[in-house]
Amino acid sequence: MTAPVLLAIFNSVYLIALTSWVGSILFFSFAVAPIIFQVLGAEAGGKFVRALFPIYYKWGVISTACALPALVCGPLTTPELRGPMVGIQAILIIVSLLILLYCGNSLTPAINAARDAGPEFAPLFDRLHKRSVNLNGVVLVIGLGLLIAFAVRKPPITSGIIEPPPRPVEDRGYGVP
Repeated sequence: MTAPVLLAIFNSVYLIALTSWVGSILFFSFAVAPIIFQVLGAEAGGKFVRALFPIYYKWGVISTACALPALVCGPLTTPELRGPMVGIQAILIIVSLLILLYCGNSLTPAINAARDAGPEFAPLFDRLHKRSVNLNGVVLVIGLGLLIAFAVRKPPITSGIIEPPPRPVEDRGYGVP
């Protein structure tokens, strides 16, 4: 497989993962959640959203986990795509992955417990909910930034790494006549 084909595969996986990640945040935050609360009301809407959150965070974690190796492997095929920006972008993806894991595994259960504890825990619920909204905003900004960085990235000027053809068996020094 040639370097340009590999780069195209890695770029495709990266873009699909990034757009599914960013798209899920945008769609859930600005389309699904408002409609749920408008149609079902606060009580039923809260229960419905509570059921969606594990899937929402799982989707984000899977998307970021797919984006990371695709981002890192693409430049391995083409030397001019390498550089510190790849490391910075990888760190941003890892930060987003950790935020999504925290929100899905720690913060959301804490929010649910505060909601279930009753009205006296409303200030705790509000504080935790605000933290969740802020962290999701951070993840969204990172995802949008990564999409923009990919869109403005200069295309490769070479055809990438060229692998030499394999030598015939008799030239490898195995003593085969």
